Amino acid sequence: MKNISETDFVGNPAQLNSVKYIQFLEGKATGMKAYEVVTAGGFSITIAIDRGLDIPELSIKGKNISFLSSTGLVNSTYFTEDGDTGFMKNFNVGFLTTGGLAYMGKSNKNKGLHGTISNTPAYNYFYKILDKEIKVCGNVKESVMFGTNLSIYREITISKNELVINIHDTLFNNGDESLPYMLLYHNNYGYPFLTPKTTLCFNATKSLTRSYQDTEAKDFLDLNDPKSKRPEQVFFHKLKNPEFTINSPNTNLSLKVKYSGDTLPVLNEWKLERMKNFVLGMEPGTNDVNGFENAQKNNHLKVISPNERIEFNINFNFKENK
Repeated sequence: MKNISETDFVGNPAQLNSVKYIQFLEGKATGMKAYEVVTAGGFSITIAIDRGLDIPELSIKGKNISFLSSTGLVNSTYFTEDGDTGFMKNFNVGFLTTGGLAYMGKSNKNKGLHGTISNTPAYNYFYKILDKEIKVCGNVKESVMFGTNLSIYREITISKNELVINIHDTLFNNGDESLPYMLLYHNNYGYPFLTPKTTLCFNATKSLTRSYQDTEAKDFLDLNDPKSKRPEQVFFHKLKNPEFTINSPNTNLSLKVKYSGDTLPVLNEWKLERMKNFVLGMEPGTNDVNGFENAQKNNHLKVISPNERIEFNINFNFKENK
């Protein structure tokens, strides 16, 4: 007897796994192009083509994983770099917002918060639906005449039947001189995946506050009920192994994240336990988020040579807890 496969039950493969090329038609998202990916394994993912191929929305079987800020989805056409203000007006937070490429972190009079790449449309983008996975790929460039000429080629691989996402970025220096670069993967979690009962685990060799003071594990691991006007907290971690796990009893989901510790040596943590803003950001980066001037002063800036390429990888592996 012939073996029956799942495709024998469907009239169109999109019944199980699909990618829709969409454009938003309402509010400040108007005009923004995106891929809407749905998988048989349970993913529903929005990949914003006009926002650097970042991931503003992610859910698993109807359970929201990421945090969406009060701005909602905003097209990059509304972006103007103005210290912290320009970025914050466009900061939907989302599952993934990329910082960089020439600078990221704290703003100064010449450089805005987290750079411009997350507000830059991609080009030469495409998707492929393969036997076991879906790939979304494209290029994003940060370029200034007689100045920065950097680009990233991003490849997002999404498993069809497992709850696994892999992001592989290749940074290129397209210019004729060596350039400083900074890159941040601003990876954010929200309700119902994130609650005060959610647990965070990693093996840190050193953990510091934003002012570079030693801190205790309970400060950066424990989550509290949201409170009105509670200030944000930022921590910097050096990990023994470049990975962390998050367990969410509220959704019966757990997550292991692994990333390339050689090119992303700092795990930045952003903890905000505020009413209407309950979010945890776990952010592998080339540097801490104290900004370009601080990294330059402390001789921590990294440099990419002409025609050099540098690879970055981050892997998300979700599991359903029985």
